[in-house]
Amino acid sequence: MSDKIAIVRKFHNLLNEGKLDEAHEYLAHDLEAHTHAHIKPDAAPMSKEEVLESHKGIHQELEAKTVITDAKEVDGKVIVVGKSHLKHEISEVPFKAVYEFKGNLIGTVKFETDPNHKVKSFSLD
Repeated sequence: MSDKIAIVRKFHNLLNEGKLDEAHEYLAHDLEAHTHAHIKPDAAPMSKEEVLESHKGIHQELEAKTVITDAKEVDGKVIVVGKSHLKHEISEVPFKAVYEFKGNLIGTVKFETDPNHKVKSFSLD
């Protein structure tokens, strides 16, 4: 497993444990998080602080847990597919995310999911 894949997995493990501040130490100060089809396709990038506030709400309200089913590194980026398990009427949401790094910190995240949750899975291809 590459160092970058290990960082992304550690980031999600800390989020799953509710250690949000520790998880966010893996994010670059000038992080740009792009969420496609989850909020709206043309949504502005979220800052590190906005991502932390979002994670706090998701963790508190939905008790979200992430399961990474596959991850690979391509050209310095980590591509992840997995599922978010939620305490909600929709209990599982498949996703695909691409993590770009600034040194050893996550610098950009591009996250995709179907807004109607019709997608059953993603692949790394």
